[in-house]
Amino acid sequence: MKYASRKYIDLIREVSSKWASWDPPHLIRVGDYGTVDKDTGRFEKDGNIYDDPAIATLSLDHQPEILAPDEEMVFSSQTEHNHEFSLSPEIKIPGIAEASIKGQWKFKTGKRGALLVMAKPRSCKFSSENVLLKRLVDRPELKDKYLVTETVSCHAYSLYLSNKSDDTVSLALVASTPIPVAPLLSAGGDVGGSWWSKTGSGVFRHGCAPQGTYSFTPLFVLKQIRKKTVFSRGPVEEEDEWKNVDTPWWPLDEDGEEEVFEDTVFE
Repeated sequence: MKYASRKYIDLIREVSSKWASWDPPHLIRVGDYGTVDKDTGRFEKDGNIYDDPAIATLSLDHQPEILAPDEEMVFSSQTEHNHEFSLSPEIKIPGIAEASIKGQWKFKTGKRGALLVMAKPRSCKFSSENVLLKRLVDRPELKDKYLVTETVSCHAYSLYLSNKSDDTVSLALVASTPIPVAPLLSAGGDVGGSWWSKTGSGVFRHGCAPQGTYSFTPLFVLKQIRKKTVFSRGPVEEEDEWKNVDTPWWPLDEDGEEEVFEDTVFE
């Protein structure tokens, strides 16, 4: 599927209100600025406001704030229902009863669905965001660029994009490693945990790093400077000078292709 990544991004964005990464090991930091590839949805970094000498003086006293982690975070789109993790009696997984995260998700037929599971996720965001964004609004380096104002990172993640069939996905984050691979299951991880999964015919990605590390960035927030138009009257209110970034593609069909209708007006 050529446009799997942007279909996944669309689905998770609808339920999380944040930009999703198809490649969570790809490092994204608060303060990064750049563009988004239209074909893949991948954020392409040009620089960071804390590293760029021309901008750093404006942002040094507004360092990112790290919030306390949650136990877990789960976003799912186009799922029929969720169940407790269950396996056939003949499949034995040591430590499954003590798994910190486990569940089962069934997807709808005829629709692509998406799932994102994060272990111990924590948010990092601008402190005094409105003050800092006000300072940055006239910086030429940020013109026509997207700015990362928040990241959600974790030490373990699993993501899945279904294949328009009634897939059922089973996941468990088991604390002990290494563990022998059981039939129909896959494992991946390092000291501190391993993902065990039983998936359908869709696309499955996962990663696991030692607990206490934040090696993956599955979600982040992008903002851009709002363009002033000839119809604008008076100064733009401070809170309206920046806006959340819209996807750079038209509405997508189930395969991630853009749906352009006959009466579509291109600007």
